[in-house]
Amino acid sequence: MTLPAPKLDDLTWADLMSAATRRIPAESDGTWTLHAPVDPGITLLELFAYLLEQRLYWLDQAPDELVVAILKLLGLAPPRPATAATTVLALTPDADVPAVVPAGTVFARDPAAAIRFTLDDEVTAFPVSGDVTVFTDRDRTADLLARRGVPLLGSDGSAASARFTLPLTGGDPASGWLSLLVELDSPVPPSWSPLAVSGVRPPADLTWSWFRPSGDASGTFEEVQDGTGGLRRSGVVRLRPPAEWSTMDSGLLVSTPAATYASSPRLLRLAVNVSAARHRERRTATDFADQTGGWLKLPGQRLVLPDAAGRLLTACLTLAGEEWKPAVDFAFGASRDRIFLLDRHDGALVFGDGLTGRIPPAADAVVEYTIGGGRDGNGGVTDNWLPVTDPSPVRAANLVQADGGTDPETVAQARDRAAGSLGEVTRAVTAEDFVTLAVTTPGVAVGRAYAAVGAHPGFPCARVPGAVTVHVVPSVPRAVAPEPDPGLLCAVADRLAQARLLTAEVFVRAPAYRDVRLRADLSGAPADRAKVSTVAGDALRRFLDPLVGGDDGTGWPFGEALRPSALLRAAQQALGDLADVTAVAIGIDGGEPAETCDDVPLRAGDLPAVREVRTRVVAAVEPGEGLS
Repeated sequence: MTLPAPKLDDLTWADLMSAATRRIPAESDGTWTLHAPVDPGITLLELFAYLLEQRLYWLDQAPDELVVAILKLLGLAPPRPATAATTVLALTPDADVPAVVPAGTVFARDPAAAIRFTLDDEVTAFPVSGDVTVFTDRDRTADLLARRGVPLLGSDGSAASARFTLPLTGGDPASGWLSLLVELDSPVPPSWSPLAVSGVRPPADLTWSWFRPSGDASGTFEEVQDGTGGLRRSGVVRLRPPAEWSTMDSGLLVSTPAATYASSPRLLRLAVNVSAARHRERRTATDFADQTGGWLKLPGQRLVLPDAAGRLLTACLTLAGEEWKPAVDFAFGASRDRIFLLDRHDGALVFGDGLTGRIPPAADAVVEYTIGGGRDGNGGVTDNWLPVTDPSPVRAANLVQADGGTDPETVAQARDRAAGSLGEVTRAVTAEDFVTLAVTTPGVAVGRAYAAVGAHPGFPCARVPGAVTVHVVPSVPRAVAPEPDPGLLCAVADRLAQARLLTAEVFVRAPAYRDVRLRADLSGAPADRAKVSTVAGDALRRFLDPLVGGDDGTGWPFGEALRPSALLRAAQQALGDLADVTAVAIGIDGGEPAETCDDVPLRAGDLPAVREVRTRVVAAVEPGEGLS
């Protein structure tokens, strides 16, 4: 619940006049007797009441400078500037030899268009012919080409590897980096996204190496820049080959001594000659004599940048050999501060008035600025990108849709964002706070969490004051008992360690799964026993699923007892008229399913893991049968 906004302009002109005229007899000792509008004194009172009413209205308005100052006081970000859309460009050389394209090269669909993207990294564009092949336990190339998702490396903790053959041609020696787009079926934002975070431990330790498909050479790369975070998310992987490497060594091996993934990474696409690109362009301007030459020591000076109207992102100014820095506003600027504001609409630098922000001198100026950003950069996938600034012998195509571009945030939008931010959980006090912070941990995919207050791993039979054990379930494709990877556990633990109270002791663990075996008894003689068995088994597995089970479909509640009646209802709803479910027997922790009317209890923090579901058809029981 929020406090209502105070209203200060609650006095009207009529209220002010009524209050003033009531005090005339007492204040004038009865000498002021004419209170009609024709009296000059009444006319003055009416004028003053009018002016005071306007001042009260102004008092109730919060100027933009005040809103920005309050945001700073609350520790919140001021109005955010425009952000640049991002995509991944795949480069193809025009000739049959590699072409090195430096970082910062600008590409556009139309060289005369204003929508331009700049490469983040240097790319060595190798000639290619054919498709990437992939081999895990068998040849999975057909699945990769159809984007069905190729599971890599497994998730059972054992050693695993996957082999690829890149479609490189020419036999040319290495020069620069071998750049790969590794697109995975993952809910974590990709490495090129503005929402991507760094510093999250990988789910497994990976080794990238190369080999010659003929089998007569192999080795490791000199340097690896893994944008996927250990195949946790989609990203760009950059590999620096050794001197002896050539395009004949087109085999690629990724391996791990322990595949500790929560679920096998599913590869959707692997492409070469790529780099992330952003909707922005860096420029430098020095010819401002026509503007700075006429400057006087007066407030409100402006420096308009060429070709920046509506597209200005950032700027750095050197004026008379001194560096000037951009600021959000002049509210906290002093008279000697060399600061300026960015006017994106006009593409200009705005200077202070000498009181808040220094007045610029009339001198030579050098401005390094960036243009771009905004929603205009968002778009689809095309293959007609050409370099703009450099005559590079390459062409490009964006493999993923350009996304993430936003327009500048207005003060009103920043105010609304601040109102929502004040309700966000930033400290872990209650059990719900621990759950919220765990599920929203950036950089990892946490599906569910449960906070056991007083639970300590070292004292399982006692309640320890100040101890909190948080059980987390990773967000993975359907699995019987999803286990979080070590990197995910560390990421959640780091976040909760920063948000906990000083006296709290926090532990992050995987859920305790209890093996469950079920048997469903069906009456009658179903026409298709295989179909009935499959439908009943899938329904029971889904109902007890840790991520999508339960009555509300958000996962089986932690520690919730297994109720035979609820399981029978879930199976019957799935079967409909195919068969009648007469009973559901439950076996737990390796025991045989036993038919009982009592609930099967689970401990707090426990979740069921359905290992087996059997069905059997029993004779239908007629009403009254067995009675004597």
